[in-house]
Amino acid sequence: MSAPAPSLSLRYPFLPYLLLLLPVALHTWVILAYAENIPWYDDVEMFVAFIQEYFKANTLSDKVYWLLKPSNEHRILLAKLVALLTYYVTGHMNFRLMIIIANLFMYGTLVILYRIFRSMQLPVWSFVPVPFFLLQPQFFLTSTWALTGLQHQGGTFLSFLVMYNLAKGGRNRFAGASFLQVLASLSMSNTLFGWLAGAVILWRQGHYRRLAAWAVLCAVAVFIYRYGYTYSQGTTSQKLFLTQPWLVIVSVFSFAGGSFDVLPFAPFLLRGIGPTIAGIILFALIAWFLSQMRWPFQKKILTLVPQLPNAIRDNFFIGIYILLLTNAAVVGMFRIRYGYNVILISNYMLYPALLLCVVYLNGLQTLNIQLRPRWRQIGLTLAVLLWAKSYFWHLPELANRSEFLRAWGYNQQHTGIGLGGERGGNLEAPIHNAMTGAVAGGYYKYPDNPVADYPVVLDTVATRITRNGDTYHLETPGPSGAVRQAFAVLQSDTETYLIPSNTPFYRPAFWLRRPVLGVQADVNNFFLRPGTYRVGWAIAANDKSIHFSRKTVTITAKY
Repeated sequence: MSAPAPSLSLRYPFLPYLLLLLPVALHTWVILAYAENIPWYDDVEMFVAFIQEYFKANTLSDKVYWLLKPSNEHRILLAKLVALLTYYVTGHMNFRLMIIIANLFMYGTLVILYRIFRSMQLPVWSFVPVPFFLLQPQFFLTSTWALTGLQHQGGTFLSFLVMYNLAKGGRNRFAGASFLQVLASLSMSNTLFGWLAGAVILWRQGHYRRLAAWAVLCAVAVFIYRYGYTYSQGTTSQKLFLTQPWLVIVSVFSFAGGSFDVLPFAPFLLRGIGPTIAGIILFALIAWFLSQMRWPFQKKILTLVPQLPNAIRDNFFIGIYILLLTNAAVVGMFRIRYGYNVILISNYMLYPALLLCVVYLNGLQTLNIQLRPRWRQIGLTLAVLLWAKSYFWHLPELANRSEFLRAWGYNQQHTGIGLGGERGGNLEAPIHNAMTGAVAGGYYKYPDNPVADYPVVLDTVATRITRNGDTYHLETPGPSGAVRQAFAVLQSDTETYLIPSNTPFYRPAFWLRRPVLGVQADVNNFFLRPGTYRVGWAIAANDKSIHFSRKTVTITAKY
């Protein structure tokens, strides 16, 4: 009888490390390839306008005021500190560097999860699913946007670090966790739930004096957070919960299972099936895991020993569950009024990914030794499938957003409209003033013209223009080679606009790198100055060139 074949771990001991490196390396490449040094929308107020006011302030109290000044429902202290750091390091406020730092925070969260895993003393194979769950582009509007990245990725890192330090115990760790929780509370509103999570951990540990100090710090932090705070929301959401509670409950489940959004462009009834079912399963698993933990109110247990590895991990998992599930409840209640698609919007999808990571690790601890291999197989299979799904659907969107920012950053620089404001809208003047002031003051420098190296060719190109309300649809025949980059060019006597084309990012064209029949672009009347514009195209395929057509569009002042 022949001996059984050795396992993969014995035959290829380096294989799990290579698999761990794959999502890390690919995510790093994506960030370095597509992160742009261009602010977008809220970035302008939160960073560009802030840094000018900060350096105008002559007193320490005024500088602290601008650091803590709230925006909508958030204070963003950590994000503003990082913005200042990029200014001092590079000589300008650098949004690309801010995005990179935000992703370093997420890598820090991954390290914390790895430390929890290593305390289980399991083979490294068992950790392989975690970076696949976490490092993927479903939440690209967090990982490639400076403001949301520093809020969500930075905030979750601080929260995970707080829970880790509290779970480990000790006076020094408690002091560090207290400081970090105050910082987190002033950096992202979601992290306020960390006070509740931390209180539960301290209660489980029996540290009642620390719990009292924690409560005092919580009151101080919440007071600071609410001081001078004028933004409010929730009345409409509360009415919705009272009249349609089932919709809010379904939204909570859908948000928790958001990583299973496998049909992101389907009608919402079809789209929501996977996330909702997955969310229900995750809630059931979490409830069972919690039931397997020891609790102080159980009479048969006279005392808990918080320094034991299992107790440390239990406390960490409980803290993270409170953070993530209360966040799911808040999103379900306060965002469903904007439509179901907002529940699964890219900005928020970091949290379902983190929930999957924690549930998977909790399962490794709770399940018996016979079930762990099957749990690992299920985890690895799901992680790789969800990771591949995410790249297939969302990498083209991420790449498209990079081109979008480059085009509209150029437009903002040269025409005063582009980075979030409409012509004549409430945001046009504030964004224009903030950007021109930042450039004049040396706080920000625009990147290079994205078509600076495109030669202008005299031959005209055929173009078809159709109008639908306030939107012009532009189309030109596709070149013989695969389109790598494309912009419509609208040029008047005084203005030139670049309008990014989605054509290179349609999935067949993007993934197969094959030629397209036509290159298309849509431009809204609201984003152009009045005038008559001749229409051209800047296309990179076999080579780069700018061709103009004989067609024009006329933008009127009234819309």
